[in-house]
Amino acid sequence: MKIRFSKLFISFLIVSLFLSIYFTPKSYGISNNTVNKIETKYKNVYSISAYFYQKEIIPGYSQNMAFKGHFYYERNKGMAWVYEYPFHKRQVLKNGRLYIVNNKIKKVTVVNVGRERGGFPPNIIKVIGSLTKYFIVKNISKNLVSGEIVLELKPIAMQRAKKIYVGFDEKSLKIKSLKIITHQGQIINFIYKNVKFNGRINGRIFNIHFPSYYKIIKENQY
Repeated sequence: MKIRFSKLFISFLIVSLFLSIYFTPKSYGISNNTVNKIETKYKNVYSISAYFYQKEIIPGYSQNMAFKGHFYYERNKGMAWVYEYPFHKRQVLKNGRLYIVNNKIKKVTVVNVGRERGGFPPNIIKVIGSLTKYFIVKNISKNLVSGEIVLELKPIAMQRAKKIYVGFDEKSLKIKSLKIITHQGQIINFIYKNVKFNGRINGRIFNIHFPSYYKIIKENQY
C-alpha cells in the first residue's frame, strides 16, 4: 500500500512539473513580447509632442496640485514642458540640467539633475526605447476602461522614483499616461492627449536664454 502511494505521489509530482513547465510560461511570453514591441517602437521615435494634464499629490498637503500645458521631446536636444495653467512657466531638461523659467516672478531655477539622487523621474520618456536597461518590468496589465496597456516598472538603480506606471494605447502604443510614486510618498500623474511621433518641433522650445536681470537660483551645483 505504501509503495503504491509512493508511486502515485511521484506521478503527481511529475504531472505537476509538466504543467508548470508547459503552461505557466505562456503568460510571461506574451508579456515579454509586449515589452519588446514597445521598445522596438520607441527606438524609432525621434520626437514626441503632446498636450498634458499633470496632477501631484504631496503627503501632508490637503490640496492637490494640478497643471496642464504642452510637452515636447526631441532626441539629442532635450525635453520641455510649457505650462499654461494655473500659470505660465517653462521647464527645459537639457544637458543634465533642468531649467525652470518663471516669467511672472522673473526667476530661473537651475537644477543639476545629474547630481540629484536618481535623477529626474519624468525623463522616463527618453528611455522607453531601452526600458529593460533601466527598469525591471514587475507587471503588465490592461486597463479595461481606458484600453491602455499598463507597465509597472521598478528602477534598477536607486532613484527618486520608487515605482512607475506607464500606460500605452493598445493599438498604436503611443504613451497615454505616466504615474510616478516617489520614496517620499509623492504621486505625480501625467495624462497625454494628441500625441504625435516624429513631427517637426521648433528648436526654440529648448532654448534656455532669459533676461540677465532674472534671479537665478542654483540647486545641486556642488
